[in-house]
Amino acid sequence: MNEIDTIVETAIRERATDIHLCEGLEPRFRIDNKLVEAKGLPHLPPKTAAEQILAKVPEHQKSKFEESLRNLREIDLSFSSVSQARVRANIYMCESGMQIALRIVPNKRLTAAEIGMPSPIADICKRKSGLFIVTGASGSGKTSTLAAIIDIINASRNLHILTIEDPVEYLIKSEKSLVSQREVGRDSQSFYSALRSSVRENPDVIMLGEMRDLETTRTAIELSETGHLVFATLHTRTAVSTIDRLIGQFPAAEQPQIRLMISDNLIGILSQVLLAKKSGGLIAAFELLTMTPAVRNLIREQKVTQILNVIQTNRQIGMCTMEDSMLNLVERNVVSPSEAMARAFRPQELLQMMRESPKVPLSEIAGLK
Repeated sequence: MNEIDTIVETAIRERATDIHLCEGLEPRFRIDNKLVEAKGLPHLPPKTAAEQILAKVPEHQKSKFEESLRNLREIDLSFSSVSQARVRANIYMCESGMQIALRIVPNKRLTAAEIGMPSPIADICKRKSGLFIVTGASGSGKTSTLAAIIDIINASRNLHILTIEDPVEYLIKSEKSLVSQREVGRDSQSFYSALRSSVRENPDVIMLGEMRDLETTRTAIELSETGHLVFATLHTRTAVSTIDRLIGQFPAAEQPQIRLMISDNLIGILSQVLLAKKSGGLIAAFELLTMTPAVRNLIREQKVTQILNVIQTNRQIGMCTMEDSMLNLVERNVVSPSEAMARAFRPQELLQMMRESPKVPLSEIAGLK
């Protein structure tokens, strides 16, 4: 193994999610959401690390990546580790020179049950059309969630599943469904061009790694309206902010029509964050909005801010707020109250819920504000 292989395999053993390589510094691992120095590893200059990483890509792609790094000063690519985990690499230039950020994608995908996804997701996987959005910050587990959703469909339905990713992280083998994975930059010029041509590829399900721009968002909504089941991600926090973002990015003259299209074709929003467990490792907490007649009416009537009340009053059909999910983790002693408060969307509401819960010891929330 060369130096980059040694660093990656060590990170995998230590359950790191990310690796950072900087000039003149020891490698740093992100473990349980904290960045720590990796002791005892060889010092690897980023330029040498980049050469070792680029040696892992096919020869016909290597020159393209090298040219992009020279001209654009940053590149994204992925490769397989010695232990066959997928690694997503971003090589970029900054004030101190070249730096590298590596994201480790475990070679074993988590199932929906292992992730702890809300039960209504299983019903959403049975839908024939519509738009379902997974949201969260970078590194919040959106890719793992989408892969688990695709696995459910792949194992249970005879469909054509088309994924558009940048880069491809989890490699998914066809089972009952035919799975076609396209990588932006390798197989298509952009998310938009890949999505625009997808209709000619006869997909039933489209998984879009990210709705990065206006035209990609517009096309995703239109495809959901024309009989496709579309899954996509956004870097938004809550269900309400996601709907505001979808509508608000369009010019004012288009917003009434887009609002109608979203109210008719959106089937749900799953927002998620990762929390550090007391026992070590990470676990996801979720906010789930599924579409009811009341939600569709609120979108049409420009009363999106009232949707949170709908989520709170529809727990019996599987909806949940982020605070509901976090309270459950605290009550099960999986996550500390302070960790939940640090990650909550509405911390004061969560604090009040913990104070009212007989399953949360008062001693654990004393001093929290």
